[in-house]
Amino acid sequence: MFNLSMVIVFTGILFLGIIINLAMKKENSAKVTGVCIAVAGVSGLFIYGYGYGLAFADNLPLAVIRSLMAVWGMFVSKNDFSIISGTPLFSSQGAVLYFWLVHLMAQYATASAAIATIGARALRRLRLWLACFGNLSLIYGVNEDSVAFGRQLAETPGNNVVFVDEKVSSSLEGAINSFGGVTVGDKNALWPDKKFLRGLGIRGDRRKYDFYLLHKNEAKNVKYAFALKAALEINGIPATATNLVMLGSEETHTAPLQRLGDKYGFGNVSVFDAPGLVARLLIHHFPPAATMDFNDDCSAAENFESVIIGFGAVGQAVMKQLVMNGQFAGSDFSLAVFAPDFEKVSGYVSATSHSIIDNYNVKFYDYDGRSRSMYDYILARKDDMNYIVICTGSEKTNNEIGGEITRYLTRIGSDAQVYLAGYSGITCLTEGRIPPKQHPVFTTDVLCTGKIDSVATQLNHSYCNNDNTPQQNWARCDWFSRMSSRASADFMPSMAVIARQDPAQQWALTDAQLENLGITEHLRWMAFHFVMGYEKMPAEVYDQREQQYISEKSLYGTGKIRVGKDTVARQHACLIPWEELDALSRRENAITGGNVDYKQSDKNNVLAIAQLYDS
Repeated sequence: MFNLSMVIVFTGILFLGIIINLAMKKENSAKVTGVCIAVAGVSGLFIYGYGYGLAFADNLPLAVIRSLMAVWGMFVSKNDFSIISGTPLFSSQGAVLYFWLVHLMAQYATASAAIATIGARALRRLRLWLACFGNLSLIYGVNEDSVAFGRQLAETPGNNVVFVDEKVSSSLEGAINSFGGVTVGDKNALWPDKKFLRGLGIRGDRRKYDFYLLHKNEAKNVKYAFALKAALEINGIPATATNLVMLGSEETHTAPLQRLGDKYGFGNVSVFDAPGLVARLLIHHFPPAATMDFNDDCSAAENFESVIIGFGAVGQAVMKQLVMNGQFAGSDFSLAVFAPDFEKVSGYVSATSHSIIDNYNVKFYDYDGRSRSMYDYILARKDDMNYIVICTGSEKTNNEIGGEITRYLTRIGSDAQVYLAGYSGITCLTEGRIPPKQHPVFTTDVLCTGKIDSVATQLNHSYCNNDNTPQQNWARCDWFSRMSSRASADFMPSMAVIARQDPAQQWALTDAQLENLGITEHLRWMAFHFVMGYEKMPAEVYDQREQQYISEKSLYGTGKIRVGKDTVARQHACLIPWEELDALSRRENAITGGNVDYKQSDKNNVLAIAQLYDS
């Protein structure tokens, strides 16, 4: 026989289990509730149909009515056990236990509905308590993109998702509740302190803490990141337990937030520029080389002609990516930008990347993508156009312009590819899919696993040539070197397309192929530097640096500066045509006594890419 304490203990465990299940993700709790309603309903009809059938054997209508009333009563905490307890079926303890389990299921279903309607506050507190266990994913900033991202995070077992924001719309809060997330917006959360951290169970390194700062206002992300870092440090949270992903400026904010040596910071920091991320994903999914034809010697069989419609933040980022990924041996590059407001929005990119305009055929037209001028431009180049990107900043406008242009291209027989690019995702309208497949931007593949930078990380590691892990070298990598590794890694698929090589196999290249791939690599390298604001080093500056190197060598036995590269003034002597590299190599070797061969360096980069692919 059970003693009293055992009854109390088991009752408490069962009650706690029911409450926790009610606080589960909505879709999971709904499944349990649905099963309970079905089982309770069917079982109730059997139990009470049997009981009242015997009790009122001579009055069928009354038996049916009483049975239905009894089944309804189950869901409002009533039971008619006294009526049916004397029947033969309930003479066994097993049948009695079954009777009460069925009633428990019915009351659970009712409690679930009650909590969904009037118990939101209690449910929220319970979910915050549950967030103290398992991995924690804290998302700062509630918007459609961050909520969709949070839903993906919630699909990982044992991962608790908590959103922080000052104001949350009812529709977005409902969406968060539907996958078991919870929102907080009090002052302790908005300016994180010890109370907030302890309330989420952020103590020590017992589990992993992932922080995603995805507010649309990047300045708020930065402010929150530094406040969170200070709170974590004060409360002694080990950096190794933390991971930060933030929308902001990687150039400015990565180093101050990253733990380095004795300086406290997050264990791992990934800062993404949102427009830049959109543009990179466009190139990842749809490389310009895939829209072109190439000869057997790896030279281009046609020019690369492209159009950007819209020149906001995304359009400017797309321009940079097209410049970096649209340079091929034997091909001329052309880009037309259609944007009625480009003079108003292009100040920063014009000031910081003027080398793009100075060195490439980029022309601006102050017309809308729906204008007659736009269609006249397309018609005049219908046989040469490769790549059209629509990024107006409005998904509705993108779809409208994209649909019209796609239909027009079909009518005039053009093979140009049309892409939509925005924060909601990347879409190709001309690849034959109906409806077109959209590639989302804010996904766990991109933001969590570091997949988008995995090749760049390995490439940077190969340059470092030390005993650190690729991740350690990447964490210590300066911003410019990261951008350089990314630009090279992002172009790898294009190299494979041009060379017609299997990326998983060792490449077999003829001398002519390697020569043209080397030229393409040099063009890509120059495009990257021009995009980063570099310009060709003037002859008089090179002469001055040559004299400075010779002077240093006479004093110290070696020159301390690089003659052909000035990182402060952003000037590089190698920003010259392929045909002039041999002369530059000979001159530098005469100065330094070295054995540099810039053409061979570009060819070696091609071979390194092939080797990295093969590995």
